[in-house]
Amino acid sequence: MLRPLWRLLVAAVLSLGLAAALNPVATADPSGDPSGGVAGCKNLYICVVVTEPGGGTPGGGGGTGGGSTGGGGGGVQMCSWNGQQWPCWDDDLGWFSSSDGCYYHRMNQQPPAGAKEWGGHDPSEGAVYEVNCRGIDGQLTPKDPMFFAQPPGGEPPPDRPYDLGLKALKTIRLAAPVLHAAPTGTAVVGVPVWLWYDRDAATTGPLSATATGRQISVTATVTLAGVHWDTGDGAGVDCTSPGTPYHADAGGSPSPDCGHLYTTGSARQRDGRYYLTATLNWKVTAVVSGTGEKVFAFDFPVTSDQPLPLRVGEVQVLN
Repeated sequence: MLRPLWRLLVAAVLSLGLAAALNPVATADPSGDPSGGVAGCKNLYICVVVTEPGGGTPGGGGGTGGGSTGGGGGGVQMCSWNGQQWPCWDDDLGWFSSSDGCYYHRMNQQPPAGAKEWGGHDPSEGAVYEVNCRGIDGQLTPKDPMFFAQPPGGEPPPDRPYDLGLKALKTIRLAAPVLHAAPTGTAVVGVPVWLWYDRDAATTGPLSATATGRQISVTATVTLAGVHWDTGDGAGVDCTSPGTPYHADAGGSPSPDCGHLYTTGSARQRDGRYYLTATLNWKVTAVVSGTGEKVFAFDFPVTSDQPLPLRVGEVQVLN
């Protein structure tokens, strides 16, 4: 099953749309170097809250009605309205006004001259803005477009590379691997077992996507760094590839790139079988397009949904 690579909670995770709030959220804390540990979500969205170097929320003006909060630079500036905090700028909604709880965003396609939205003004005198207002409980309600001679709140702020990087991740999909082992069903102690999983773009990569802002673009890339197999016997196997499917003419030879040799049978295990799982370890990076400037980097593990049962027998030697 394909699933999006993320779930922005980053400061709303980039509010990238997050996948189920019931899933655990991990934190990558760059603290100067944008990297950190990340735990996976059950639905395989890349769950990550990225803390920018410097932390905190920025101070200074910028909102259309004051009420901004924050200290040192780096984060999203917040505005106050009705006792709640809202981002002073939203890429889709525009500038937030603390005086009325509304967002104002210049319409990408302006109405034709003479349309009622202009309120009798000529297009040369200003522009028409979309209006979306927060309710008492925070819900967003669209209002009639309004004309302004000057941009409410000023010009849009500079692009935030972190936001664009996480926005790019929103379009990338990963999948849990479907596992295989040979011999199938029952293996034998001392005889090589081949391990592999079904290959496709969502399980082998690399995958990349680019998000374009007003001034810059950021490209996020997901690369498979390795695969760890839990073989059930406490040994484990680390492979650098998805593995090679077994073929009959290989006989009892070992896998060329991913296999295991059991030294103990599974008779004493649950159901008399070992249960194998595989974890794909992905390297997630984002860079500013053109300059290659690093935005963030972290590791993201994806584990198989269904364990693979394998019975391992022991050869009895008769005297």
